[in-house]
Formats: sequence, structure tokens, C-alpha cells
Amino acid sequence: MRRPSGAELRRALRLVGDMVLVGIVYLLNSHTPPDVRLGILYIVPVLLVTWHDGLTWGIAFAAGTGVLRYVTSLDQMPPDTPVALQRLATQDELTGALNARAFAERLGQELERNRRYNRPLALLYLDLDDFKTVNDRHGHHTGDAVLRLVADATRHAVRQSDIVGRLGGDEFAVLMPETEGGVAEAAATRLASGIRTVFRGTPSVTASIGLVSTTNAAVTGAEELLRRADQAMYEAKRSGKDRVVQVVI
Repeated sequence: MRRPSGAELRRALRLVGDMVLVGIVYLLNSHTPPDVRLGILYIVPVLLVTWHDGLTWGIAFAAGTGVLRYVTSLDQMPPDTPVALQRLATQDELTGALNARAFAERLGQELERNRRYNRPLALLYLDLDDFKTVNDRHGHHTGDAVLRLVADATRHAVRQSDIVGRLGGDEFAVLMPETEGGVAEAAATRLASGIRTVFRGTPSVTASIGLVSTTNAAVTGAEELLRRADQAMYEAKRSGKDRVVQVVI
């Protein structure tokens, strides 16, 4: 059996030393808070092994330390991170309402359920009147505060089971499952009055609301229902703003 040469022994010792160095970095990185980023120290053994033993070993060490960094990041991930990520994917960051994509998905799901059971459903489409003037006169920070207050007023005006979404800009929508047209109209009127009351003063803010109610969801899809509610909202604006226009399908 051939005895290893001196060069081979030195290489083996160097590799073992580099592995020990990797282990030390791993222990340090895994026992420090997530905001203390020590993973960058893995570059030291990677550079050493590349310098002394070639690119192949360097690539192997880089791949191994990459796996260790990933494992450490998973271990240090807060327990509620998946929930937080889900919230970011579905909620509007400014107002806490559902974002447009998530709202459209919920609307589609509710329409599918209504097709099976033939239950009533209502959709409110709200647009603030002359919101650009608020931004121009008072600045975007005030405009953002207005949008947050509108979202809060909307949630208070409807039931907990109703679904509030921000469709973009100053446009909001409320999906009201199991809701007859008369009940939805009362809620929309209460919402318009609530917004008017919240912003009595400077800036003065009102909303135009389009309302679509249906007891036969089979005749329309999510896009069509949103379009009809949007049309009703524009009719409210043409009629003088700060009011509710209802369409029954």
C-alpha cells in the first residue's frame, strides 16, 4: 500500500483546516441574532481553499457554505414569517384592505358559491371625489392618511363578514355575501355619510359609490360585476357626487 506523499498530507491537512474554519463560521452564524450577518465570513475558507487547492475545491466549498447559510436562515426565521409573507401577498400595505388581485379572487370564489346555491350578493365600488385636489393642496402624506381613514370607515360601516378591498389609488370595493339589495343600499348610504362625517373640515372628503346587487350570479362573472359597479359609481359622480347609485341584476 502506497504511503501518501508529503504534498498529499499537506493538502489533506489544509482541507481539514478549511473545513474546521467553515464549522467555526457556521457555529458563530447560527448562535448570533438574525440581524448580525456573519455569513459573509464563509468567503474566507472558500478563498483559502481556492488559492491553495484549485477552483474545483473552491466551487465545492462555495456550494457547501451556501447550503449552510440557507439552513441557518431557515433556523433563524421568525415563527410567524409565513403568515407575514401571506399577508404581504394579499393585503394592501397602506390600508390593510385586500389588494386588487386578492379581492378579485375572493369575488370569483363567492360568485362560484352563489351559482351553486343561488344566494343574494352585493358589490360596492367606492371612489373618493376630487382626491387629486387633496394630494395637490395638502401633500401625499395627508392623502395617505385619508386613504387609511377611508379604509377604517369602510370596515366600520359594513359587517365583519363583508370583504373590503383597495382596487388602486382612491378606489375601494366591498363584497357583501348573502346580502339583499336593500340591506346593501343602507350600508352604502351609511358609508357615504360616515366618510362625509369623518372628514368634516379640512380636507373635506366625500365619496361616490356604485352598488350592484344580484340574486342570480350565474348571469355574470367577476369582471362584469366589477364593471357594472364601476359604471354605477361614475353615474353617481355625474349625478353630483357624494351619493349612491344602485343597479340590480
